[in-house]
Amino acid sequence: MTPEFITTLSKKSASKYRNTSHHDDLISEGVMAAYEELNANPQAPENRIYQVISTAQWKFLNVDCLPVTMPFELVRVAKGLGSPEDKRGYSDETIEWAKLICEAPQLDSSLHDEDNESDQAESYERQTLVKEVWDSAKECLTEEEYDLFHMYFDQGHNGEVLGADLNVTRQAINVRIKKSCEKVRKHVVNKKWEL
Repeated sequence: MTPEFITTLSKKSASKYRNTSHHDDLISEGVMAAYEELNANPQAPENRIYQVISTAQWKFLNVDCLPVTMPFELVRVAKGLGSPEDKRGYSDETIEWAKLICEAPQLDSSLHDEDNESDQAESYERQTLVKEVWDSAKECLTEEEYDLFHMYFDQGHNGEVLGADLNVTRQAINVRIKKSCEKVRKHVVNKKWEL
């Protein structure tokens, strides 16, 4: 049997699970199981190899990928918190395995690569969008509207402070800001359609 044929059998078997998150792992498990079987039995027929591949993939999905759970008492014993009564029924070997599981890090984010590239792209897109908004505000708002827009969004003044400075109510400032935002939004959209 050629490696390509074994890979094809493994892909065929993996496709029946319709599990996209483990698809490549299923194929690898099947290929490894096939080679182990061929090592033990070089004359194994095709249907036996397919059966070994299928069994290995089933085991991977239904046994190897399942989370490990332990009784609460065993966790207490493994962490050294349990009383002697908690140890009843558990062998020393079971307690040692429980200690290994409890001490293992569940998720160490330093082991995973960070996706800096997409973060940079998103940051660039945000910066571009903000620049477009400010350019549109300069183009479509009157000088008074732009000053109010700038003080509200860039300098962070709230409606009360701006209302006190301009001798109008907070509600009037909010209405002006809302109208300015709508003008700027329409201008940004229209500029995109012009391109």
